[in-house]
Amino acid sequence: MINKLLILVFAAFVSHIGAAQTYEGKYLEANYDESKVPEYNLPDVLFSFEGKSIKTVEDWEKFRRPEIVDFFAQNLFGEVPTPSSPIKKSFKLISVDQTIFNGLCTRKDVLITFENEMGKVTMPFVLFVPTSSKIKVPVILLANGDDIKRKSLKLNSPQSYGKTENGIPLHQLMSRGIGVATLDYQAFGIDSGNKEGKVSEGISNLFFKDGQEFTKENEWGMIAIWAYALRAGMDYLETDNDVQKNQVATLGCSISGKVALWAAVTDTRFGMTLLATAGHGGDAIWRREYGETLQNMCDYLPTWICRNATNYAKNVHAMPVDQHSLLATMAPRPFYVSNAQHDLWADQRGQWIGTYHATPSYQLYKKNVAFTSDKQPAINQPIIKSTIGYHVRSGVHGLELYDWEQFMKFIEFHFLNIEPRSVEEVYK
Repeated sequence: MINKLLILVFAAFVSHIGAAQTYEGKYLEANYDESKVPEYNLPDVLFSFEGKSIKTVEDWEKFRRPEIVDFFAQNLFGEVPTPSSPIKKSFKLISVDQTIFNGLCTRKDVLITFENEMGKVTMPFVLFVPTSSKIKVPVILLANGDDIKRKSLKLNSPQSYGKTENGIPLHQLMSRGIGVATLDYQAFGIDSGNKEGKVSEGISNLFFKDGQEFTKENEWGMIAIWAYALRAGMDYLETDNDVQKNQVATLGCSISGKVALWAAVTDTRFGMTLLATAGHGGDAIWRREYGETLQNMCDYLPTWICRNATNYAKNVHAMPVDQHSLLATMAPRPFYVSNAQHDLWADQRGQWIGTYHATPSYQLYKKNVAFTSDKQPAINQPIIKSTIGYHVRSGVHGLELYDWEQFMKFIEFHFLNIEPRSVEEVYK
């Protein structure tokens, strides 16, 4: 029992610290030396697994995009299992508070319930919208494990990735006419660190057959489970009369960035995704073998991904895809990538390479991508007026106010169809 407890404690420690490693030094045998990055060839986004050249949107949507998404579902994140009986989902509005910031903001607390013959799981959900808006508003759906049952506006769970000192910049969001929602996806299941494939309690119990304890090799890990939670959040947002349902953007930091991306890729109801230092499994390519590796993830964070991922752990170069391929499947929808200058574990250089090489699918749709070359943009020089947005900021791993403000400008440009505003212009 003690040994099992130590394993769980160690796994939780690695999960929290590993995602934020930013300084020079060995960590899980990570490579932080550019001279040791191996030679690699990135798979061409516009060539199918069978070598067919993809030249039209029709071919992309009919053949290429589905095979990329299916590969990631079968070999990295895992598929959603088929439940033993249909799952009934329901929403209950618990409370409405219109007093926040002297009436600027309305808070709605909702309880989402999932139930079938195997049991019942509930997930708290909260939505903030501008009270006085005369139109339906775009919404950021923030992926995090926050305890939202309290009325704190901060990300206050010790297991919550992407903490910011001042939490969600709620007043500025409301002042820009942007809603924000978040959900307690750890109510869906907590990363147990179990190396044998039992991902967690929670929602997985509703999908297990009677007596089943472990996921199958191609079935979901925690990233896919939490992405399922975001899709359930979208189910609620579609019912809310204050929300412009085709203007919902997922947002996540670190592991939650991987969750936000996978949710948006697998559910095209989401109109955008916003990634903050998402790293490997998000926007950073695996083939550089810089910072976190797939082998690290399989060894120390195995419940994040499906068990089939071990097939490529020792040879990521054998994969017919890389993370640029997954980013490309967002087309034609906008996405934004935020990197940090000193984020070595997430490989900010590899994040830029992944972002840049996602562009060919956007060219099929004749979408504007404002990258003038493959040279990484300068620090703190955001690219906003582009279908693919990007910045690398000074600092380290995390979700900072600077990131939030670029995301808000990106939403203004794409969803509100206005010139992106500075903070001074918002409050003048």
